[in-house]
Amino acid sequence: MLHNYLETMPTPAPAKGFVAYEHNDIGNLDAFADCRTFKSPIKTIGGELIPDYFALVNEEHEPLPARPVSKGYKLVSHLEMFDQQAKQLKESSLPTNKVWVKDTVLDGGLRATREIHFNDLRLDLPAEGKFFDPMVARMDTINSVDMSWAFQAFAGAYRNYCRNTQVFGGEKVYHAKRKHTRNLSPESITANSIVGLDTFSNNRDYFRRMQTIDLNRDEWREIMETTLCRNTSRGAVATTDQSKKVNVALLGQMLHRYDQETSELGSNLWAGYNALTAWSTHVTEDASWVDADGKDRSRKARTTDANRVPHVQLQRQAKVRDVMNSDAWTAKLAA
Repeated sequence: MLHNYLETMPTPAPAKGFVAYEHNDIGNLDAFADCRTFKSPIKTIGGELIPDYFALVNEEHEPLPARPVSKGYKLVSHLEMFDQQAKQLKESSLPTNKVWVKDTVLDGGLRATREIHFNDLRLDLPAEGKFFDPMVARMDTINSVDMSWAFQAFAGAYRNYCRNTQVFGGEKVYHAKRKHTRNLSPESITANSIVGLDTFSNNRDYFRRMQTIDLNRDEWREIMETTLCRNTSRGAVATTDQSKKVNVALLGQMLHRYDQETSELGSNLWAGYNALTAWSTHVTEDASWVDADGKDRSRKARTTDANRVPHVQLQRQAKVRDVMNSDAWTAKLAA
């Protein structure tokens, strides 16, 4: 039936080239004004709905030059996503009065990027042949609506980047790359990139030291078992060390988050810190992970009422501080 749909659907307009717009206002979303995208049900020639597949259409319900997507595809519309990011930046402590922004829209709106340079925020990075190399902090966000690009967010001080996660002429302090599955939470990713850049810029020497300290998965598990995931209640589960009892579900989630961060930041204490802040920030995220005891928790993640989110975040941030003040963490930092 999907084949019949593809044969009979109206021929979409050919994809246009790209539009690049440079300006100095994070609230200016003019480049994405015509980029609202929606999922639309697909019908056969006989008028029957094709289950589990949707066409991508614009505001006028005109089909976009993209193949249909499945029901599990998380559509992230450029305009709504960059609007949310702009609001998050305005609420943050990052300096946004003197920014340089480059918005790029490609293929008639199928793909888009936003590049933000914070001219009031300069990071002095070590450089070969000289004491330091001053660079302006920046954030880059990449999105598509046609499955051609994964959703990505970069933050740090670097001269350029490529979509295979590499940066050139500097370093990234945060990076996330996620597929457009139902668990994708772009607002959480952009928020974490802001927090990462903000905290790094204010505490750069401390966090740069974290980047130099190796931390393997077993060491991370040991820290989690003795701090955040430690649970002495009667229902807690003992680990291989019978003297320890932990919250197995939380331990599994933290191991999952560690694996995500180390794949992008390397196996170091900085990746562990990012795993902690991701947990404290992404309260409403319906994450998927396999428990420490091997159980699949993909459909068992609890969501939090929107009104409770700020309170839960504060509680989690306090627990993160406890981890960073613990003997296990400070010993690793001092090693």
